[in-house]
This record gives sequence, structure tokens and C-alpha cells, in this order.
Amino acid sequence: MDWTIQGVIELGCWIGHFPHRWPTGHDAEDCIDAHIACNIRHLVWELGRSVLTYHSDLPHATCKGFLDEALIDGAQRRAVEAMYRERCQLRVALQYGREKGCTVYGRLSMNRHYSPGRPHRGCFTQHNPQLLEVLRDGRLDVTRMTFGAPEYRRERVEILVEAAQIGCEGLCLDFCRQPPAARYHPSLVNPWRAERGLDPRELTLSGQREEFLDWCAYRAGAVTEFLVELKNELDPVRERYDREIPLQVRIPNDGLEANLICGFAVEDWCRRGLIDEIALSELRWIEQYQDWDDEPYLALGREHGIPVFAGNNCLPRQAGGWSGECNPRGVNPWVMARRALDAHEDGAAGVCVYQSDLGVQWPGQQEALTEFAHPEDLRAYVQDHTVRERYPVTEENRDFGIDNHSPLPGQLTSVDQL
Repeated sequence: MDWTIQGVIELGCWIGHFPHRWPTGHDAEDCIDAHIACNIRHLVWELGRSVLTYHSDLPHATCKGFLDEALIDGAQRRAVEAMYRERCQLRVALQYGREKGCTVYGRLSMNRHYSPGRPHRGCFTQHNPQLLEVLRDGRLDVTRMTFGAPEYRRERVEILVEAAQIGCEGLCLDFCRQPPAARYHPSLVNPWRAERGLDPRELTLSGQREEFLDWCAYRAGAVTEFLVELKNELDPVRERYDREIPLQVRIPNDGLEANLICGFAVEDWCRRGLIDEIALSELRWIEQYQDWDDEPYLALGREHGIPVFAGNNCLPRQAGGWSGECNPRGVNPWVMARRALDAHEDGAAGVCVYQSDLGVQWPGQQEALTEFAHPEDLRAYVQDHTVRERYPVTEENRDFGIDNHSPLPGQLTSVDQL
């Protein structure tokens, strides 16, 4: 069985987590070299979120590094912006990665647009408030846009197709940043209500389970339609350049029903041949779904011939999101390595390591990550009692490797809010 370690890289964090590492003029190359030193040669490179992190020719794109510097606080953040402005780091990564024998995917965060006024918010989002998602109670969800609108689906498709044309060898659609992908926008609510005679905003999982899940399947269809449109645009690119360009989706592993509630009809995606790979992340966030199990996804992969990559993470949980600082007490390289070994023994195709840009710089994680590529070495590392003694498991670090965006207990989202 093939076994692949995928490093999910955000170059801004390569610098941001280590203040001494300000732009050097060869940031992408340095980052790739550090991954190679840890035996990671499959790189999942950032394309951006609402603001893109490569130099795009799309007319509606907002690109990192080209904002008014007056909006950027602090010398370090301005230095990071300069890094993105002075070179297209994606193109550098693609060229240098090929020279070094690496595979480079492009990764787009699928629905993370931040709040108005923040420099992370792109112009397309800012100029199209009618496309913002809507909460159950009618308030705007200003951080997400609706896949029920063809205009938003088109904006995401164009970015991904451009990345493929630039040379990305595969594409990662990161739905872990930020679920849910579908809520209660009128483009979804009105047709369903007209067809079914029910207002979906009055349905709950506990009260009208069958009808609520029927509604969830309906609105998930908008995300599936996006995948159909993307495939239709990608297939000619694949044919023209004679490249496979695998399409990977990164999703939480809290179960296929929880996925559907969030807009991810994973079984349908597999059955219709819309995706080529699945990457998992243990994102703990829905109150009613507290079981994290890779087996349902591995079973789907076996049925449809789709590689499934288990989740891992170089960042400890950050109390609901990224806080700008790492908590060293929450890091445990042995726990991270044990997760990877469990994934191999369960039959995963490999491990998708989020924010590996941090791990390849952190001394203890460097040591562990280097062992991931060879399962026998990984097993020896996990079973080495001296390693276990060096990294004692504590209440604070026993869950290391789960998604760092997982909120703390007591702060979980209820399905009734989705």
C-alpha cells in the first residue's frame, strides 16, 4: 500500500510563528527544504481564503501583499505582506518543488471570508453583500458566502482553475475552513419552501429529524453543484495539459451525517466521481456529534477507489481559532506520531499534516515528522520508551493533533444553529 505524508503549508505562518524568520528573498525555497529534511515531499500549498496568496490575473481577485500598508499593523506583518508582493510564492514553490522532486497541490479555503473591515476580506466578498450566508434567525453570516448563488460558485471555480493552469499538480478544497458550507440563504430556502411547503428555519434535528435531514441534503446540493461546475471546467485543462490534477476535499471526520448537515454530501461526491481524494481533520465543534472515526471514510475510499488521508496537526488547539501564539504545553510529538501510526494500521493512504510549516521548525516535531514517511521507523519511534518518557502525556496535550480550530469544551456549536 502506498503511504504518503502531505504537508499543508501556509507560508505566512512559516514566518509568523517564528518572528526571527522575516523574509529572506527565498522563503518558499527555505520552507520546501525544511519539509524535505523531514521526509515530506508532498506539499499542499496555500492559494488563500478570501484574499489570495498568489499573484492572480482574475479581475475580481484581491491578492495578499497589494493592500494599502496603512491597513497592516506592525513591522512583522508588513514584512510578510512584502514577501507575498515581491514574488508569486506559489509559482516559486511549483518550480522549486519540481526541481527537488516534490508534488505540489494548491489549497483554497472554501468559505472563510472574515468580518468587514479586516484586511483578510477580499473585494468580491465586500462588494457582494447579497451573497452573504444567512443564519437561521435571519441575521447575516458575514464570514461566509452562499454556494446557492451561481456567482459565488463561479468565483471559487475561477480561482481553482487558474491555479491548475499555473501548474498545481492537484487541488485541495479545504472545507474545514470554515464549515458549515450552507445555511439559510434565500437562494436555498425559497425554492425548498415552495416545493415542500415547509419553512426549513423551523425544523430541528431533535424535533423533525427526517425533514431536517431532507433539508440538509437539499442545501448540500448547492455545494455538489459547485463540484460539478468545477469538474466541467477542470476536465478540459486536464486534457489540454495531459495531467490528472486530482481533486482533494478536506473535511471533518465527525461522520457522514454531520458532514451532510454542514453541506458535504460526501457519499454523493464519491458515487458521482466528483472527487479524487479525501483528507480528514478531527475538528471538534458540533455539540451533537462527538465521535471522530476515519472508518466510514476509509470504507468509502475502498468502495470507490479513493485515497483517504488521516488528519494530523502541528498546532495545538487555540481556544476556538488561531490566536497568534503557540502553546508549547499543548504540543506532544509522541501523541502526534501515535496518531500517524494508528492511521497506517487502519489502512489510510497517508497523513495530511496541517500547518506543517510550523512542525518542520519545531525541534520535537521535526524529530517525529521525519519518522512519518516510513511506517516501520514510525512504529519504532512510537514504541521507544525513551521517547514516551521525553514527551509525557498530560491533560493539556493528550489531544494534540486534532484540528486547532476546535473550540474548548462548553463552546461547541449546536446543530440547531446550523
